Amino acid sequence: MLLALAFSVSARVSAVAAPSIDHVYVIMEENTDYEDLIGNTADAPYINQLAQNYGFAANYYGVTHPSQPNYLAVTSGDFYGIHKDDPTLTFPAQNIVDQLETKGLTWATYQQGLPSVGFTGAQFPATGSGLYVKKHNPFELYTDVSSSTSRMQNIKPIDALGTDLSSGHAPSFAFIAPDQCHDMHGVSPPAAASYGMPWCGYPPNFTLNHALIQAGDAYLKSLVTTITGSSGWTTNSVIIVTWDENESSGLTTPNRGYASSTGCCASPVGDGGGRVPAIVITSTPQHTVSLHPYNHYSLLRTVEDAFGLPCLANTCDPSVNAMNDLIAPATTGAAVPISQTLGFAVTFASMNPGQGYVLFGPSCSSLVETATNDLGANTTTHTVLVTGNDLPGTVGNIGLSPGATYAYEVITQTKSGTEVDNNGGQCYFGTISKP
Repeated sequence: MLLALAFSVSARVSAVAAPSIDHVYVIMEENTDYEDLIGNTADAPYINQLAQNYGFAANYYGVTHPSQPNYLAVTSGDFYGIHKDDPTLTFPAQNIVDQLETKGLTWATYQQGLPSVGFTGAQFPATGSGLYVKKHNPFELYTDVSSSTSRMQNIKPIDALGTDLSSGHAPSFAFIAPDQCHDMHGVSPPAAASYGMPWCGYPPNFTLNHALIQAGDAYLKSLVTTITGSSGWTTNSVIIVTWDENESSGLTTPNRGYASSTGCCASPVGDGGGRVPAIVITSTPQHTVSLHPYNHYSLLRTVEDAFGLPCLANTCDPSVNAMNDLIAPATTGAAVPISQTLGFAVTFASMNPGQGYVLFGPSCSSLVETATNDLGANTTTHTVLVTGNDLPGTVGNIGLSPGATYAYEVITQTKSGTEVDNNGGQCYFGTISKP
């Protein structure tokens, strides 16, 4: 549902020091637009409850498209230029496992649908789209994990999560991946039928699959309550829930066939993963809405800082900051209602401080509407939330049409003049999802 842009921006640096953490549980969901979840209390009541009661990153992005590069990014700080899902690829790269073990810390990944510990197949079941898929299990893609018998023992079916938590063996870092019928991704309709879950099939024309979101919301609740009800949930533990990227648009182009290529924080320019929700659950509920630009590199940087680990690859980039304002939000975090963060988000940078705008319309030659709601006004890092034409004193179409694809460019009005980015005259594009 979000629109297409991915500038590498200068992030607003959090003043909050890195907290001391016992356990980090990352739950990675799949392919859902920000607006399809936030405010959708009918399909996702639990997600919205979490967003209203804990730390909420309202300006969080996937790194790029499609899924597999995002899983690499969140576990090694790079996606190695890969823009495809290919479980046969391997990467001789340093990763979070190396960092954790060097520090004497433990880790595990819990994969729903994984048939056995250390299973190496590309998917399971082998027929259809698969419920478990290796593209959502980045650990097996790293050669220093897949070649290690001991490390492969840490790749576990989801049932092992409850066992480890109740037996006092909660890892320092846990990466949890629901299967494709419970992470909101979905499978082909024939596969869904063969798996006995017809509601899990991709909907026609990429309309919203309400049943898929409902199932994902309910399963997320079971995961969170399993963690928080265990001895592995200490005062200094944190759960981070996010989505790998936004939804497919049903088009071949633009944006690699996704609704948005918006991004930030060392994402490739013009090729980000779109805005998605990110929720940070701590032992003491404290609602904070952060408007800092974050992405999966930021999530990894948060884990590194929490455990005192060095930065990896793009997590060393000065535009990538840890999400500490959501873990220890004593004095930071914006007092902004979540309802005011809806609309497609365009994050970009300017050379000089100023007011950011988005000009948009039905084609690159017809940018007839203007959005002015810049969360970063008077700075060099801008996030404009576009809900329709809102230029003061003008009259025009004030809303966005579901299913429509819009062209747009970004403008920053500064004291030194006007800065324009229109993608080299080609504009950026984005598709609004259908209800």
